[in-house]
Amino acid sequence: MIIFVTGATGVLGRPVVKQLVESGHEVRALSRSPANREQLLQTGAIPLAVDMFEPVSLATALQDCDAVLHLATRIPSVSEMKKPEIWEDNDRIRLEGTRSIITAIESAPSVKTLIYPSISLFYDNGGTDWITADNAAVEPCTVHQSTLVAEEAVLEFARGAQDRKGIVLRFGSFYGPSSPDSVQTLAMAGNGLAMSVADSGAYKSMIWIDDAASAVVDALERAPTGIYDVVEDIPSTQREAIDALANAVGRKQLFTLPRLLLRFVLPTELRRLVARSQRISNIRFCEVTGWRPEVPSQRIGWQLMRDVTNTHGTHLRSDNRNEPGGAASTASV
Repeated sequence: MIIFVTGATGVLGRPVVKQLVESGHEVRALSRSPANREQLLQTGAIPLAVDMFEPVSLATALQDCDAVLHLATRIPSVSEMKKPEIWEDNDRIRLEGTRSIITAIESAPSVKTLIYPSISLFYDNGGTDWITADNAAVEPCTVHQSTLVAEEAVLEFARGAQDRKGIVLRFGSFYGPSSPDSVQTLAMAGNGLAMSVADSGAYKSMIWIDDAASAVVDALERAPTGIYDVVEDIPSTQREAIDALANAVGRKQLFTLPRLLLRFVLPTELRRLVARSQRISNIRFCEVTGWRPEVPSQRIGWQLMRDVTNTHGTHLRSDNRNEPGGAASTASV
């Protein structure tokens, strides 16, 4: 297939492009800078200097493409969460960018599949129950409204058209060596500290970044239109997650910083959101596509983080903060 990707140099986009090229697909990627162009060329992708917000030029880039992966985001890091201008950039990508892509596709009839990466964090508190896109109440905060609008646009793209697919992947919170926030979390644990964002029994559903990338590729090749939850097999409670961090760094336990410190980095709405318990199931997506995460739980994931950082240091972190798709926080909000 010929696949067009936005956000191709981002935390999710980079492993997606790598896996697509390795699978034999031709990848055309939106690129806005010489550095990103060089990076894309090195991975075997074809960089195209087009504007995501210009449907006419975008339509030219989409000619002969079979699918579009709209992976671009501008999610702030934890230290930037209180900066409204970054959220505004993210809203523009989700709203105007998605509309522009769909408009461009109307002039590029070869495109039959549109994939959009969303989030599961806006699910309401589920306690200890397993929840999915089919049964969870959606209780978004302000910064999530744009992703819900984008989701609907992607589903509408395929509605009533048998030859089109609109696929929404609601990811758990990203973590892995390419996430600066994950690197910082592991470093704090090495110093004996952990930040608790919820009660000890609250479940948090995460996803290893490379597993998220393989889910995008599997969705492209096998998923029909719909909304799917893409998370690890075994979500951890807050207590279990902190124990997994402690085990990864060789400590019996970590000192848990008081949650009131979150007021200095997270807006009030987001503090309330991350306190929810979300025990999310990936079963439907696994059954439909055959996908399975290679990192099924945080107990394994944080050990892998330790091994990678011990071997490579922290050079794997992303520095593409000014590129759509370049910033991705552990919170993935």
